[in-house]
Parts: sequence; structure tokens; C-alpha cells
Amino acid sequence: FYVLMEGREIISNLAKAAGLATMISTMRPDIDNMDEYVRNTTARAFAVVASALGIPSLLPFLKAVCKSKKSWQARHTGIKIVQQIAILMGCAILPHLRSLVEIIEHGLVDEQQKVRTISALAIAALAEAATPYGIESFDSVLKPLWKGIRQHRGKGLAAFLKAIGYLIPLMDAEYANYYTREVMLILIREFQSPDEEMKKIVLKVVKQCCGTDGVEANYIKTEILPPFFKHFWQHRMALDRRNYRQLVDTTVELANKVGAAEIISRIVDDLKDEADSTEDGDGDHRKIMGNLEQLTSTTSWRSS
Repeated sequence: FYVLMEGREIISNLAKAAGLATMISTMRPDIDNMDEYVRNTTARAFAVVASALGIPSLLPFLKAVCKSKKSWQARHTGIKIVQQIAILMGCAILPHLRSLVEIIEHGLVDEQQKVRTISALAIAALAEAATPYGIESFDSVLKPLWKGIRQHRGKGLAAFLKAIGYLIPLMDAEYANYYTREVMLILIREFQSPDEEMKKIVLKVVKQCCGTDGVEANYIKTEILPPFFKHFWQHRMALDRRNYRQLVDTTVELANKVGAAEIISRIVDDLKDEADSTEDGDGDHRKIMGNLEQLTSTTSWRSS
């Protein structure tokens, strides 16, 4: 961590001393480097330059790089710079949010899968940094994102879902309710995905959608809870340390909407059935119930 902070400080001081033109000419050759690690490091360095010299000074350069016809690697790096600016600067991007979205929006329909994926991840980072403001700046990307979740699979779909997951909480209650119902069809389908990263993103997006004003408790009870418990609160998933934290967080958010009693009764019934049909059910059941205690204490704390 300290090395990272020292590195940022050095780049920041260099940018202020040497100026933007020198920084661009020095790092320009690495923007379309064939090595993705080099490109990612370059993107992080440019984000520090933007932080030091101000986002407006970098906008013309970013616009040119993100639309580069020379190589898809350059477009990928340009959009990655926007993502890293959002991660590094947080809510300081708000005055420039619309410009940053406009610079990268075309990447959502790029011919290269990697460019489409990083574009969606950059939109997610911008939306997260802008929370709870700025939904009007994302008007132009809602349609391609919506089209994308119906067309893509795998990592591409995961990135598009992540972007939508950060946009829905920015919406007015009426729109949030509508878009949640639409995206939930895709999310419920992906409940069955064997991919661990997809599971983590699906759980996160369900939490974000259900925690938004306008999403009704009755809808969650009837449409989301049955498939959610069928695919997530079962023997193997409930003991999976990789996704356990996100599973508990999402379940707590559902409990906040529909009531703790509804959630706890479903968990106990489902896990009891699993334990009865498993040789080592008692030992595993105790571990899961330990996780459940954390759920009840968190829910009690949030509702008090």
C-alpha cells in the first residue's frame, strides 16, 4: 500500500513539473502495447496525471485515444483510463461525468469483446463514484447496456450486469422498479451459472436492485426468493467461503425488504432438508447455522 502511494506521489509531482504534453509523449507508446499488464499500468498512471492536473486537461486526449482506429488495444487503454480516474477520484468526477460517459459510450458496441467489457466496467465505476447522483448523465448508455445483457454471455454479460447494478440505485423509484423487473429475468437465469465470478456479480446486483426504493416486498417474495433460495442457500453454496460474504449481504438486504422472519424460515427449512439427506449433515449444518447467526444479528442491528 505504501509503495503504491509513493508511486502515485512521484507520478503526480512529475506531471506537475513536466506538464501534460511531456507525460503524454512519454507514455504514449505503451497505450497500445501488446502486453495487457503494461497497458493497465499505463492507464493507472494516466489516472494519477488526471488527478494532479485536472480531468478537463486530459479530456481531448482521452477522446482521441478512446476512438482510435489504429488498434483496439489503444481504445481499451483509453477506456481503462476513464475507469481508473473514477476509481481514484471518486465523487470528484461529478462535474465531468457527462463528458466521461460520452467519451466511452461507443465502446459498449465495439467490435472487440475486450473493449465492450472494459466499457461496461468503466460505466460501473463512474456510476459507483457518482452515487447517488448523476443518472441523467447515463441516458445515452442505458439502451446499449440493455441490449448487451440480452446478447452477451460470460465475462461480457457479467460486466454489463455490473454496470446496470450500479445504475439502478441512481434512478427514481418508478424507473428503478421497472428496470429491476427487466434485469431480474436475466439475473434469475444466471443463478444457475457455474462461474464463481458470475455468481458474485449476480448476488451483488440482486442486492443493489432490491435495496432500491420502488422495488416492492411482494414482488421480491413471489419472484425472487424462490429461485434465490433454490440456487444459493443450499449445502455447497452456503459453505463456500469465496461467495459467503456477498451471499449474507444480499440475504440481509432481502430481509430488510421482506422481513427477517420470512428469510430465516426459508433458510432453516432448506438447510434442514439438506442436512437430513447428507451423511455429514450435522457438522456442516452447524457451520451454516453459525453463518445464519451473523445474518440475524446484522438484520436486527439494521432494523433497530
